[in-house]
This record gives sequence, structure tokens and C-alpha cells, in this order.
Amino acid sequence: MTDPAVSVVLEDDPTPLVLTVGRTLRAGTRDPESRRLLASLRETVVVRSKDDPQSVTIRFGENRVRVGHGTASDADLVLTVDLADRFAVESVTGAEPDAPLVADVLRVLRPPLPHWRNAATRFWELTSQDPGMPRELVVVCEEEELVLGGGLPRYVLCGGAEKLARVLSGTDVFLDEVYTGSLAVRGTMTQLSVMAGASLKVRFHA
Repeated sequence: MTDPAVSVVLEDDPTPLVLTVGRTLRAGTRDPESRRLLASLRETVVVRSKDDPQSVTIRFGENRVRVGHGTASDADLVLTVDLADRFAVESVTGAEPDAPLVADVLRVLRPPLPHWRNAATRFWELTSQDPGMPRELVVVCEEEELVLGGGLPRYVLCGGAEKLARVLSGTDVFLDEVYTGSLAVRGTMTQLSVMAGASLKVRFHA
């Protein structure tokens, strides 16, 4: 049986959180289990930040998911989450925390991470032609190395497999991980700025 096709539609002039949720749901359409869940859900779900007033409303429909800013009054479920930790749930309104609906919504908000090599390749495909990007990106994971592009200038990014996958897929914020030491980089400050912009492009538009 062919898996259903699912489209993710964002409001006009979307907020950063709408873009982030939209990118996350689109990532789910590339995973068979998440895609089947996206196609089967019919509820209206609000996702709110635990730290600030940001919120989005997700309206699941037949093979189409609509995402807009704000808190809908007709929501079936409201999740208050930690946006810095892949939508980790802080509280639930409208269902028990262990209800199947909560588990299903969290499953589509937390699709499987790609392999770090696949995330790096997709990152390069989306950003390599942008102004200021290095001609060569070297991604180092323990003893493995992936070289994307070729020539100078070069930029080097080093980290663990999961952290590389999270950053290069847009799940985590590049600059935050560099500043906390979760990622090591080798390049100029100008390149750091360009890579930060490329990371936000992937985070919001991939």
C-alpha cells in the first residue's frame, strides 16, 4: 500500500515559530510512520512555548496540515512545550499526558533525526549557493569526515553525530551550539555569520 501524501500549509507572513513547526512537520512527511500519523490526525492542536508568549495552532485535516500563529479557541489539545528541547512537554490541557493523541502529536513534532551525513548533504544542497558561503564545507564526526564542495575558502564543523544531525537539519540553532561548545568550528568570524544565516534558512525553510 502506498503511503499517503501529506502537504503542510503555513499562514501568510508566518512567524518564526510557525516556520519552525512547519519545517518539523515537513520533516515528518519524509518518514513513513510520521507521514501516516499526519494523514490520520483530524484534531486542532495548540503548541505553546513554556518560556514566552509564542504559540501556534496546528489544524490536522485529510492529507493536509495547516499551521498558523496564536491560540485557537476551538483547540482539542493544548501542549505547553520546551522549544529548546524538541517540543518536550511541560503541561497538557484537553487530555491526559499519556493519552494516545498526545503521543501521536509528539511523534509528528519529533520525527526521527536524519543521519548526520544526510543532514549535512541536505544542508549543503540548500545553502551552498548562497552569498558568502564557503566553497568547501568539511564536517567531522569523531574519526569520520565528509567533504562537501571543493576549493577555498573552507569551513570546518566538528561535533558528535546527534548534535551534527540536529544542527544541520535545523532542529537546533547553530550559534547556540557553537557558543556552548557543543560544536567546534574552524573559520573566520565572517564565515561564522554566514553559516549562522544558512542555519536559520534551513531551520525555517527546509
